[in-house]
Amino acid sequence: MVTVNELIKSIWYGPAPSAEEAQNIKGSLQGKISEEECLISLIQLFKSGDFSLKHTLIHLMNSTKDEKILNLCTHVFCSVCTHEDLRKVENLNFLSRVSEGNAYVFASCARETLSPEVVPYLLALLEEWDDTIVEEVIRDSLDGIMDYTEKLNWNATVDEIGSYYMEWMNTLLPTFYYYNREPVFPGNLTQSLVQRAFTAREQDTQINMESIPILLSVWSGTKCPVQYETLMDEEVFQQLTDYIDTLLEGSWERGRKYFYGHIV
Repeated sequence: MVTVNELIKSIWYGPAPSAEEAQNIKGSLQGKISEEECLISLIQLFKSGDFSLKHTLIHLMNSTKDEKILNLCTHVFCSVCTHEDLRKVENLNFLSRVSEGNAYVFASCARETLSPEVVPYLLALLEEWDDTIVEEVIRDSLDGIMDYTEKLNWNATVDEIGSYYMEWMNTLLPTFYYYNREPVFPGNLTQSLVQRAFTAREQDTQINMESIPILLSVWSGTKCPVQYETLMDEEVFQQLTDYIDTLLEGSWERGRKYFYGHIV
C-alpha cells in the first residue's frame, strides 16, 4: 500500500483502482482502521469517481492530531472540494488551530481548489500569520488566484485585498472554477506549460512550474512527465508533447473541475 509520506512528496495520488478494487475499498472503510489506512482508502475511492464519503475526509481533516495526515488531507480536500464545500465554514475548522507548517500547506495548495470561495480563508490566515514565513505564500496564492497586485501593492492590507476580492467576485460566473482569473480549461493550462517548457528547453534549464503539472496530473489521473525541478531536454520535451496530445483527446468542459477524469 502506498504511504502518506510518499503521497505528500508526489504531484499526484497514484494510478486509479479498478472498479472491483474500488468496491472492496468502500467495504473496508466500514471496519476499524488507522487514520492512514482510512485516508489512503478514501483517496482510492475518490480516484474511482465515488465522492460519497467526502464527509469522512472532512471529519478526518478536522479531527486528526497527526501533522502528516493533516498535510495530505488538506491536499486531497483542495483537489476534490466544490464551491459548496468551501462555503461551509465548519468544513475548515482545523484552520483555527493549525500549526505554522500546515498553514503553509493550506496556503500553498489553496490555488488548486480553483474556487474563489477559498479567498476568505486565506485572508483570515493572512491576519493571523502576518510577519511570519507563511505570509509570503498566502500573498502568493492570493495573487495567483485573483491577481490583486494588478491594482494594489504586494503588501496591501487585508481590508484592501478583501475589497478587491468583493469587486472581483461580481465579475465571475458562480458555478465556474477559475485558474489565472479565467474559467479553467486543460487546453489553456497545457498551452502555458508548453510555452514554459519550450523556453526551458532552449535554455537547458529546469521547467520551474509547479501548479500546472499538479493540476493536469490530478485532473486526468495520468501523471505529468514534468514537475518543478525537471531539467528540460529534447527527450523530456517530446514526452511532454505526447502527454498533452493524450490529454487533449479527452472531453473537457470549460469551467468544470475534475479529479481523475471525473467531475467533482
